[in-house]
Amino acid sequence: AVNARIATAAKSAGVKQFVYVSVASELANGPAKFLLKDYLGGKAEAETAVTNAFGAGGSLIVKPSIVDGAPPGEKRPPGPPGVKAAKVDDVAKAVVAGVTGRTGVIDGNAAIAAL
Repeated sequence: AVNARIATAAKSAGVKQFVYVSVASELANGPAKFLLKDYLGGKAEAETAVTNAFGAGGSLIVKPSIVDGAPPGEKRPPGPPGVKAAKVDDVAKAVVAGVTGRTGVIDGNAAIAAL
């Protein structure tokens, strides 16, 4: 997958800290896994590549369900029924936390919003 190759290339280029936005485990392990199998599989492959290249101490994986950042009145992507979107500002704060040194995994909208 492209995202997995990006992690490897970043490590080869000397990048010290890698932040990857994936998808919440709740969504990946729910009914959506049947409809979004290839998409979710690519995300899982990329998470593994990031962890292998940078380790838990050199990476942050941010895992929202879906991200609501569309223009007012729109919702993109629409997401599965009943799945609440993470606020784009909350996801951005989580990414900044990774850029400034936080490591590990932040999984789910509640964990992301709690930062």
